Amino acid sequence: MNLLEEMKRRLNLEIRPNSQDLEYLEAVIHRGELETLLALLQKHLGPAVKEPNKEPILPGDIEEIVEQLGGLRIDQSFYYRKEGQNVTYAALWPWQSNPDKITLKCGIG
Repeated sequence: MNLLEEMKRRLNLEIRPNSQDLEYLEAVIHRGELETLLALLQKHLGPAVKEPNKEPILPGDIEEIVEQLGGLRIDQSFYYRKEGQNVTYAALWPWQSNPDKITLKCGIG
C-alpha cells in the first residue's frame, strides 16, 4: 500500500477537489490527527527535510516541486523520498486562521 492509500484509510481527511486519485492528494486534517500523519510520513518518507521554523536545503529538482506547490513558509514542513526518477513528497501547511487545521499536499511523480 502506498502512502496516499494508507493516509486515505487511516486518517479522517477533508479531501479537496483538485486531488488526483493515487497521484496527488490535497486535504485538510485536524491537528488531533497530526501524530498519526507524522508516523505515516516517517514510515514512507523518512524524517522531514524541512521542519517548521527552519530553512530548507533542497536539491534543484525538489525545489521545482516545492515551487509548484506554492513555496514553503517558515512554519511549514516538507518531506520527500526519491527513488530513481520517482519522487514522493508531502507538505504540511498549518492554518494561520485556525490553528486546529492543517493542509496536506502529497504527491507521487
